[in-house]
Amino acid sequence: MTSTVRIEDPSIAYSTERSLGVGGVSAADLEAAAPAARAAADAFAALVESGRAVGLDEPVLWPRLGEGDPGPLEAVRSWAERVRRADTVVSVGIGGSYLGNRVLRDALLGPGWNERDREGRGDRPELRFAGYHLDPAELAALVDLFASRSARGPQRVELLAISKSGTTVETLATTLVLREALGQLPGVEVRLAALTAPGTPLAELAAERGEVLPFPEGIGGRWSVLSPVGLATAAASGVDVDALLDGARAVRSVLLSAGGELDRNPALRYAVVHRLHAQRGRSGAVFMPYAERLRCVSEWYVQLLAESLGKARDRQGRRVHTGRTPIVAVGTTDMHAQTQQHQEGARDKTVTTLDVLDWGAAEALRVPELPAAGRLAGRRVSELNRYAREANEVALAGDDRPSDSFLLGRLDERTLGGLLYLLMASVAYEGELLDVCAYDQPGVEAYKRVLRERLGTQPA
Repeated sequence: MTSTVRIEDPSIAYSTERSLGVGGVSAADLEAAAPAARAAADAFAALVESGRAVGLDEPVLWPRLGEGDPGPLEAVRSWAERVRRADTVVSVGIGGSYLGNRVLRDALLGPGWNERDREGRGDRPELRFAGYHLDPAELAALVDLFASRSARGPQRVELLAISKSGTTVETLATTLVLREALGQLPGVEVRLAALTAPGTPLAELAAERGEVLPFPEGIGGRWSVLSPVGLATAAASGVDVDALLDGARAVRSVLLSAGGELDRNPALRYAVVHRLHAQRGRSGAVFMPYAERLRCVSEWYVQLLAESLGKARDRQGRRVHTGRTPIVAVGTTDMHAQTQQHQEGARDKTVTTLDVLDWGAAEALRVPELPAAGRLAGRRVSELNRYAREANEVALAGDDRPSDSFLLGRLDERTLGGLLYLLMASVAYEGELLDVCAYDQPGVEAYKRVLRERLGTQPA
């Protein structure tokens, strides 16, 4: 059995070279899991075809990538074109309504997008995020930022509040604060759009002085990155949304064609390999991209895995208390912070690395040819980064600690769209292997009930 499964277009390779034959999981174990893998593949194919998941009354349409109803995406495209002349777009949302938009900005535009001038942003607005927590100091700092700018001249701020229910506490509270506070600043024009279901409190607010964008049917927040929910601010920032979706569709085609063949289906192999390691006590899942602009991919994956698979009961109603615990780590930053634990701590985790083969113009960056540089002289920074990643993987395997890896040919819209779809499919497959519903989140309701009682309201 080959150790690497490749998708040629977009260029994504998944390697189990250091996760099979390590930690007591062998290629024979993978082959023995083939029947369960085929069943998971068949279940995913049925989900794509029917839009229905076993154990859930609501439709599950994220695998279809909006192909059934173009209306929500077209509405988002129109909104994005209208707001492109704004000075700043503030996306207000939490969970998937935040992370989807954030992962696309950081990965494709860079975390430093707002530090560029208008020309450097391709004549597009700044993109800021709010409402992804209830931190009063950070919210006040955002208001203060706009207040300081208002003294220098007029500015146009577009608020986009994203919440299906329109009652999410963080989203609704932050929207109300920003609309009120910014509306009192001289020279600041504030408009509000809400991406929400009809008739919600957010929809009513937006209808007063703004617009309401339709929330797509059958899309849960953590599965929404490639729906209008996640694509809205990307479109406003000039990201090629069509290329993102094309990349995702290309990967979907590969996965459906491969079915249960573990040598051809990287998402399914990823799910099965990690299920095998979890059965041997490795419930920790370190997801470790080797690039700062991919940090948010790890943060996005943390929510996807934790909310989808952390379940008390399986679909038969049996108590299982299952699901791996995802952990964010970033490249050499966390090799200097977490690797001591990964290498010598409890043997309860796997490490998945993510790297990019071709960094484009950044590949030209080299360490100067100076005697003091020693062995670093003349080497590309990307080369040093790759060597560090490989050293981490080899060292882990040397102590019988498993790691696997994703390698992207390049970082562009098509490849990122493919990677995000692959990871979502892997969680769907893993849910089938665990026999849990990956699309509900009953555990979240516990704290919401307490919060409702304290507020005396019915927030979602």
